[in-house]
Amino acid sequence: MTLRSSLLSAAVALLISCAATAFLSSCRSTKMLVPSSDNGDGTFTNPVLRADFPDPDIIRVGRNFYMVSSTFHCMPGIPVLKSRDLINWKIIGHAYDSLTFLPKYSMENRGTAYGLCCWAPTIKYSRGWFYIGVNIAEQRFILCRSRKPEGPYTMNVFDCQFYDPGLFIDDDGRSFVVHGQDKVYVTELNSDMTAPLGDPQGKLILNAREIEGLKDMTIAGLEGSHVYKREGWYYVFNTAKGYEGVQMVSRSRSIWGPYETRLLLDSDLNYARAGLHQGGYVDTRSGSSIGFLFQDRDYIGRCPVFYPIRWIDGWPDYTSMPIIAYKPDMRNKWNTMYGDAHFGWGGGHVGQVNHDGIFPYFTGGRSNGNSFSSSKLARAHSPQESDDFSGKKLKPVWEWSHVPVSERYSLSERRGFLRLHAMPSPGFYWARNSLTQRFTGPSSRATALLDVSGLQPGDFAGNGVMGSAMLQQGVFRTARGLQLQVRQSVEASDSILANIDLPAETTRIWLRTEITKRGTVCFSWSLDGKTFQAIADETPSGFFGYLGLRHALACYSQPKEGVGREYFTRKNLLAARSGYADFDSFVIDDAIRGNHYDASRPVDLDLFDEAIGLHLLRPGFRDPRQALAINGEKAYIGFVNIKVPGGVRELVMNMLSAEPGAVVEVLCDKKSIGSYTISDNDVSKAQYPEMPLKTFPEKWQEVRFPVNIPAGRHRLAFQIRNAKADMMLRDFRFVE
Repeated sequence: MTLRSSLLSAAVALLISCAATAFLSSCRSTKMLVPSSDNGDGTFTNPVLRADFPDPDIIRVGRNFYMVSSTFHCMPGIPVLKSRDLINWKIIGHAYDSLTFLPKYSMENRGTAYGLCCWAPTIKYSRGWFYIGVNIAEQRFILCRSRKPEGPYTMNVFDCQFYDPGLFIDDDGRSFVVHGQDKVYVTELNSDMTAPLGDPQGKLILNAREIEGLKDMTIAGLEGSHVYKREGWYYVFNTAKGYEGVQMVSRSRSIWGPYETRLLLDSDLNYARAGLHQGGYVDTRSGSSIGFLFQDRDYIGRCPVFYPIRWIDGWPDYTSMPIIAYKPDMRNKWNTMYGDAHFGWGGGHVGQVNHDGIFPYFTGGRSNGNSFSSSKLARAHSPQESDDFSGKKLKPVWEWSHVPVSERYSLSERRGFLRLHAMPSPGFYWARNSLTQRFTGPSSRATALLDVSGLQPGDFAGNGVMGSAMLQQGVFRTARGLQLQVRQSVEASDSILANIDLPAETTRIWLRTEITKRGTVCFSWSLDGKTFQAIADETPSGFFGYLGLRHALACYSQPKEGVGREYFTRKNLLAARSGYADFDSFVIDDAIRGNHYDASRPVDLDLFDEAIGLHLLRPGFRDPRQALAINGEKAYIGFVNIKVPGGVRELVMNMLSAEPGAVVEVLCDKKSIGSYTISDNDVSKAQYPEMPLKTFPEKWQEVRFPVNIPAGRHRLAFQIRNAKADMMLRDFRFVE
């Protein structure tokens, strides 16, 4: 065979292979929407990750940033995320595969470890080694190390505890852990970092009851330690005040103290009554300092937030808390993060909250020349992903609830499918091998395609949400056929919220779970993947303490009657006879990109990019609903990237007003397109709530007025004038 004919044959074979691959891909398509805070135009929107990545710690090694986060009872534990720009993150590995210190970590004898295990990890890099440390709740401190950030890591278990540890490796190679709650200690480690050097408790360096502003607190004073050294100073960053937290910083010329302490930051960004706290900072290659914290956003979880730090007289300081900010330079010049060579915060920054909580007006200037209306979006990455289960291993975005039974799941028994073998469980709460993935807020819709032909009588398999009240939509096989059920599972009981019979010939079913921006859950299903029917009422999720909600795939079977807790051991479950479920795909099919909002559906006004003359009202802990309230006679609300559908004739807004007379004017790309004056009739139709706001209003006044706006993406602004009395604004949308 000649070289030419060989090349021709190879090309034909390649074309056939590509065609076959394209055909198979089109048959089993998973639409890869990316829920990202990257706005695609050189800016990002805080929180950087609108997902549950609590207790973040971040380092930079060369051009790459690495972040770790708490995972509690989920395995593998402590995700390691990688980013080049601090905005787009991918999970590349985990610090450990499983923890087996206690039987309940594996759900033995129906024990559970929800909310326990891994709290507040710490990461450092030194002399070619990555170190990840964490205190295992009820147990001991562990320190994992690896030559590669993605692992695998080798775990060393200490014989002591370090609460909320902050690992620090000094210039001379000596290593320390700063730890504790209220009282903060520093403990030196031995030369190979395998045990404490001397007394494990170490030396007391900070006492919250001796710090002004924290002395009389009834909740946690200081915790969540992060430790750094800069220009001869040792810095310890701590959180205080819990849910409504603040960020403190202490410094000393010696790691052992004495320390002086200051308040660094007190802000709730654009989510009222939930303070930003528990973080540290990381330097870019140019030396600009970027602070990181998290904010508890209830059902979403605790979300990382970034802000610029400048150094004044040896103290970290901040001028503004950004809602929108410039990303690091896309050409990897890394001069600064946000443009200004000294401060790292460019002129004309987009949206922010000052120390006093007032939002400054944005004039529309851009220092880097990028256009907000750019049609070519920069590529974004997200730690949440769709999956067609075609790989040899699970993607690192997936984590099991508790230690899995490895013999009871497979990606190879049927290629291209995740097979979960049913194991006996009294309900979803105790179901082993429940596979979870964080969701990205403020809302999320995911659809699982399930093949139920392997289920046996008594087996249940489905797609749902893991929270304090666990909800699962799935297929239950009885002796007579198949039923579609919605189940609610809590520790004390398991109940069926909805139950319908499925056609006897059913083998494949699409199960859709939607987590709404109210933290509620909606279920729907389809037999063709096109037409979906709702099942069960919209159901409260039951926020999961300090954890955000998770999507969860599960398959379990009814246990024999009369069995006790002692039956639920790994040995008995492996011996139990049951069927299996094959998950074909898991598709995220409704995701939000940064500040891109589709105004054909209601857009909450508290998602603004910029505002002045308003403040946020929210009932408080565990209620995510909030509205904008007018501070004075004039106010402004701006959105940078609003998609307007074709055929628009009216703008619809939900509001409440104590008195008539206020004027709402709408501007599109800085041009007025319509206005509305609040009338006596508008005021009388809905009662303005008493202040302070204790419950979110259920009845709102809907106002409609004509607008003239072309289809496409636009800057949109609302100017409110003559608001002489209290006024609240909830959301808006465009309609035909």
